Amino acid sequence: MTRSPDLSDRLKRLPGQLLLALVNASALLVIVACVLVIVMLNRVDHASGRIAGTVTEATLANLEITPATLKERLQSVDAKLEALRVRLETADIREDAALTMQIAELNSNLKILNASAAMIGSAGPDIAEAALRQAGQTLTEAVLSLRGCSAGKAAQASES
Repeated sequence: MTRSPDLSDRLKRLPGQLLLALVNASALLVIVACVLVIVMLNRVDHASGRIAGTVTEATLANLEITPATLKERLQSVDAKLEALRVRLETADIREDAALTMQIAELNSNLKILNASAAMIGSAGPDIAEAALRQAGQTLTEAVLSLRGCSAGKAAQASES
């Protein structure tokens, strides 16, 4: 008869212990989910850096101009505009041949800058395609590395 009360006590404590086990399992799942979120945020941050680099390279390749050259051209146009503004405030436009020549040169520079801007605009689809390709590759690598799949290692080995 001593076993009967012991078994009934155990059965009475069983729902409480089951609830405690469920709470513990839920807490572990929340911790694992938080760790996975942190890992994925790190991967997304790394991928966004790589995508930004790819976009910058694609834009510069499409422009066929270095950033330093573009900066110099913009500064030159800015300086010419300032000089032209000063001369326009003090001179008669119809009688100044040098001013007319500066305006023509400025128009030429503006046409070049407009062409560069148009090239940047036309590079949009190529840049988007490169960015999406890079994002897809990064996401695939992240999923395969989290899964521990050997297919990702085999694909990396075949690329090398």
